[in-house]
Parts: sequence; C-alpha cells; structure tokens
Amino acid sequence: MAQAEDPKQARPPEAPPESTTIEVGGEIYTIDRELSAVLASGIPAVLTSCRHGREVIKQENLFLVSDIDGNVYPGCGCGMGLYAADTRFLSGWIFQLEDKVPSLLSSSSERTYLSQIEFMNQVLKYPDGRMIPQETVYISSDRAIEDVVRDRVKIVNYNPFSAELTFSLEFRADYADMFEVRGMHRQHHGLFLQPKIEGHTLILAYMGEDKTFRQTRITFDVAASAFQIEPLAPEHASVGGIVRFTLPCPGHGAETVFAYTVETLIAGEGSLAADKREESFERFVERLDVASKRKVSGCTRLITSNAIYNLILSRSERDIAALSTMYPTGPYLAAGIPWYTAPFGRDGILTAFQSLMLRPDLAYGTLRYLAAHQAREDESFRDAEPGKILHELRVGELARLGQIPQTPYYGSVDSTPLFLILLSETYRWTGDLDLVRELWDAVEAALMWIEVYGDLDGDGFVEYERRSPLGLVVQGWKDSVNSVIRPDATLATGPIALAEVQGYVYDAKKRIAQLCYTLDLRILGDRLNREADELKEAFNHAFWSEEDGFYVLALDGDKKQVRTPTSNPCHGLWSGLIPEERIPGMVQFMMGKGMYSGWGIRTLSADSPVYNPMSYHNGTVWPHDNSLIALGLAQHGYKQEVLVLLDSLYQASLHFPYYRLPELFCGFPKEGDLDRPVPYPVACSPQAWAAGTIFLLLQSALGIVPDAAGNALRIVQPQLPTWLEEVRIDGLRIGQSKLDLQFMQYSGITTARVLSKEGRVKVLIEG
Repeated sequence: MAQAEDPKQARPPEAPPESTTIEVGGEIYTIDRELSAVLASGIPAVLTSCRHGREVIKQENLFLVSDIDGNVYPGCGCGMGLYAADTRFLSGWIFQLEDKVPSLLSSSSERTYLSQIEFMNQVLKYPDGRMIPQETVYISSDRAIEDVVRDRVKIVNYNPFSAELTFSLEFRADYADMFEVRGMHRQHHGLFLQPKIEGHTLILAYMGEDKTFRQTRITFDVAASAFQIEPLAPEHASVGGIVRFTLPCPGHGAETVFAYTVETLIAGEGSLAADKREESFERFVERLDVASKRKVSGCTRLITSNAIYNLILSRSERDIAALSTMYPTGPYLAAGIPWYTAPFGRDGILTAFQSLMLRPDLAYGTLRYLAAHQAREDESFRDAEPGKILHELRVGELARLGQIPQTPYYGSVDSTPLFLILLSETYRWTGDLDLVRELWDAVEAALMWIEVYGDLDGDGFVEYERRSPLGLVVQGWKDSVNSVIRPDATLATGPIALAEVQGYVYDAKKRIAQLCYTLDLRILGDRLNREADELKEAFNHAFWSEEDGFYVLALDGDKKQVRTPTSNPCHGLWSGLIPEERIPGMVQFMMGKGMYSGWGIRTLSADSPVYNPMSYHNGTVWPHDNSLIALGLAQHGYKQEVLVLLDSLYQASLHFPYYRLPELFCGFPKEGDLDRPVPYPVACSPQAWAAGTIFLLLQSALGIVPDAAGNALRIVQPQLPTWLEEVRIDGLRIGQSKLDLQFMQYSGITTARVLSKEGRVKVLIEG
C-alpha cells in the first residue's frame, strides 16, 4: 500500500525532455508526452454527491469510495476513487457483464473493511440469436481492504444450460492530489506513463512533479478461456486499461469464481500481490475480522435495552476504529472520508475528548502526535508560530512540492487551547501524571503561544488573522469563508475573536492551573487562574449583546460585535465561561424554534436574515456541535434539554445508512410532511467527531464525571429517555480501577448502581 515517504530520500530521476521512456526500479515505462499535456489540463472538481449513494471501506491509509453498486465512475464529480497518501490511485473502476453494468440487488459496507455487493443479470442477447433471460445469473462481489484491495467475484448460473459469459473491468487512474479532487486547479503535472501489461497484470503509472513514482497494479487470478488487457484512450484526465475475459459458467446453480488484487505503490515499494494470493480470500477476511475485533476489544462495553440504539453505538465504535491510523506515537483518527482522511488537530482532539469514556488510548495517541508536530518556528506560509498545534497534515504530491501549506498547516485558532483541554480531561479519566510530565514542554509552549501569538492586539482575547496566501480565511471550527457573517450579509474582517475560542482559552487556563498545583507549580497556577478570571470578566462585557439578550458570534478587527445568532457562544456552557444568571436565557434561546430544528441545534438561527439551511456552517445541524452543547447543559443541570438533543440525534440517525450520523445535515425544521432530516450533499461519512457524538451525549445524560486523581467517579442526576429502559457500562476505567455500572429508567425516573468494581475507586451518585 502506498505510504507517505520522506521527501529527502532519493527519487528516480525525471526523464530529460527528449526521452520517450523512463526507467524505475529496473523496469522501463513509456512516456506519452502528448497524453501528459492533455492530462495536465486538470480533473473535474467535486460538485455533487454520488447520485445513488456511496459505499466506503477503509483500513489504515488506504480507502475506497464507490457508488453503491461498487463502481467508480470517472468524471462523476463526486470524488469517487481508491486513495492512499492523499492521492487517487484509481479514478475509474467499472465492472460489466457483456458490456452492461449488472442490475444491483443489494450493497453493504457494514464491516468498514469489506463491501458486499450483489447483482443479477439484465437480458443478454447475442448475435447468433442466443438469449439469457434476466434474473437468471447471480453475481456477488466481496471487496476486502487492507494494504491492498482484494475482490472475489462469484457467478451462479441458474439457467438449465451452461453459458460462456464475458466480463470486463475498466480501470482508470488520474493520480490526482486530494486538493485537486476537492477543486484546486494545477498549472502543471508530472509524466503520465502508458499502461503496461505483464501477463495477467495491468500497471497504471505516473511520475510526479515531486519526482515520486506512483503506480497502480491490478493482478487477476482467473481461469478464462479468453483473457486480454488493452489500454484505454485517455478520458476524464486519466490513463487506463480494460480487462476482458470469458468464463464458462455451468448451469443448474453451479458456482464460478474469479478474483483480482489492486495495489497502490509509491517509489520503490514492492508488489504484495503474489503473497496475498497465497492466502485464501476467506482467511484474508477472517484475519481482518480478528484485527477489527482487536481494535475494539479494549473499549468500554455499552449495552442497552434498545436494540437499534445498540446498533448505533456499535456503528460509532467501529467507525472510530476504522478511522484510526496507527503512527509511532499511537492511534490518531482521520477526520472523515473522503475529503478529510488525514490528521486534523481540532477534529482529532474533540473526537478523543468525546470518546474518553469508550477508549482513552485515542487521547494518548492524539496528544503525543500533536505534541510531536507542534510548531517550533514562525512561518507565515503555514500560519505557524512556536507552540501552535497543527490544523492539518497532508503528504500528497502538492504537499511534497510545497505548493500547499499543509505540511503541516497551523491555521486553526482553537487547536492549541483544545490540546490543553484534552490533556486535562485525559488526566481526569486516567490519573496518569506521567503523561502530563511527558507532555509538559508542549503544555508550556502552547501556553506561550496563547499569550504571545494568540492575542494579536493585546486586548486579552485570542484572535486569528490569516498570514498564508493559501491559508484558511476563517480559522475556527466553522472554517468556511462566509461563516463569520453579519446580519446584513457582510463578512467580518481584521483579527477575529470568536466567542467559543475565548471559552476554550478560559477552560484551558483553569484546567492547566489545576495541573500546576498538582505538580507544585503554584506561581504558574495562580497566574493562569488570574488570567482566566480576567478573561471571563472581559468576555462577558465585550461579547454580550444587551439588545439581543445573547452572546454575539465574534468581535471583528475594530472590536465591533458580529451580532449573528449562532451556536458558537453555546460552547461557553461547557467551558464555564457563562455566569449562572445568564444561562437560563441562553438555554431558552438554544432550544427555541430559531436554533432548534427538531433534529438538533443549528449552527445559525433560522430567525436570522442570513440563515440558510443548506449552508455548510450557516444553518445546518452538526452532531458534534450538539454533543458539546449537551455537555454544557448537563454541567448546569439542564438534563431535560440534554435528553431532547439525545433523542433528536437518535431519531435523526435512523434515517441515515447504517444508522451512521454524518458530518452534518441540513437545518430544515422537523415539521409537517418533512419527517426526516435532509442530507447535506457532500458530508463526510464516516466522520470522526460525528462518530464520537453518541458517546458524549450518553455520558452527559448519565452524568458521568471522572476524577481519577481523587480516585472517584461522580454520577450526577442520571437521566435516560423514555425509549431507553436500561444501560449497562462494563469495564469503565477510572484511573487504575474498573467498574461495571447499571442505569435503569422507569416512568421517567433513572437510577444508577454499581454492579462490580476492580480497584479502590469511590462512586458518588448525586441526585
């Protein structure tokens, strides 16, 4: 499988302009310069969602996005393809029987590393008058993904006669960088090489501008009476080949099988196809099953009385496992498939935060990875300053060429305080002071960034302003260009201080102050507490709109309020920035018709003139946003509102494939005939913090508050919705202790009890 490679390692030399061939690893490839010139015109940008829906399978750094029929349609404009290392190694992959796509019966990628697709034949008519009726030939395609993709195809002929059936598979590769797939236009490309055929193997290859050789190898294992591979004419800015073969298929329900393997290779990586073929497909899938179970074996076990809710919990747990990639520092989650299959600071932090009840190892891996990549230099092209936590890291061709700043890119104003919050929360769950000491240099650097670089104008608030010409204009979690918008539809400019970011900074300083006292760093702890208190006072003066009776979205560069009603200030509930006397009004605002759609709290109120229920950040519903708001509601005793959000997102999940909450969905109200959430066309799914949502919502409803350092677990006002009579939590870890808990709900009253425990943890049930 293609992996990111050190740019400093030696590269195969680029062919001189007059050359027609290039040698890589002892093999000769033919350059088609005319073809390369055509392909350099670019690829279709992503504009639409997949027309029929999509199937996604992923393992580590390799993932496949296809239509629900398993095909990857080139030029579809929705980002289908086989990807590794931020590169699309296949942009076309079409399976046909007698030059027709078979009729789809069913499709599933329930197991995130295996897609299972079933077809039947259309009517097949032959020139000699023969005909095979429709619905008489059954075909199944099982695709399993690890460091290669293996596809096993079974054909069952139910006719009372044998048939010679011709199958074809068309493959295309554009080797597009993920940023091209998302719409970025390039002026130049590398060298596209003519397809190469070696026996039953089709090789598509590309020598990048970064002097890195990339290839896709498709190797067939088929006993065919006729087998041929032919190159395809360049279309859709891609090189390609078509594989055709004829199989004798006995009738009366007899089964015929063929298989093939798809590899993505970079530079000097050797082919694994022969080794993989020695392992049976059944054994291959069995090994993936075992590995998948191992990934979740250490997780806290959540079992409820609601079978569908159990499926939602299991789905989210497996999605988190699928999105996890192992690095030397431990596991780190890709933010979402397909567009954000890479390390993102904010996304990784918040998902690890949401999932601490489930699996604290994610937090360890996340913290260590981010500390290892913490900025050490001031570099405007990457919006980097010393101590800042990364926003995004990419390893594709454009990153290696330095044409994009994501190497890594640091244009995220909130990742740094959120890093501190995650470390503190991890300590509250684990009591691991060694981890705190291990990362203390990163803590001090992050605090320095907040003080020296975060406050751009010395007013006590942390702001952002883009320095990189290719960086993000908006650098909060709502990072679309129009998200900091005024009610008159003008965009705020200048150094922007976002409401939620001030809450994160306040919370981070309060939390790190407590760690300082634990480490006997009282002077620093006192200073951080004092600064946090000053920030809270300043925030409640500058961000409160007396006229609106609510907190504003942001302050612009002139310190004028951006008075658009949004969900941003609602994060102040869980950060502790909002004084008690203003919380009832905030709750009323959040749960009113403007903000609450019936499916969740919107990002921007429907009462605002700039509301758009289909806008990425200006009126949609984001599950993770709701989970953080629910945590704040729970902390202040608003448990009925927590249950409303838990129920809303539970009901919403029932309308999405596999009960999987997407990255976001449209903000149309739940009323009248609109009895389902409206999907957002190009939302990532699976997506990390959407998968983490269900766990934080449940934790908030149950009132689980860890205190590993105090060897205690508090359960504060546990509440369950009416459709959930029982929740069991087995193996919940608090420090060195483990607990089995049971929550029972009857007639609106929820009780909690300890079933068993290992260790000396004290359980305090309050209310």
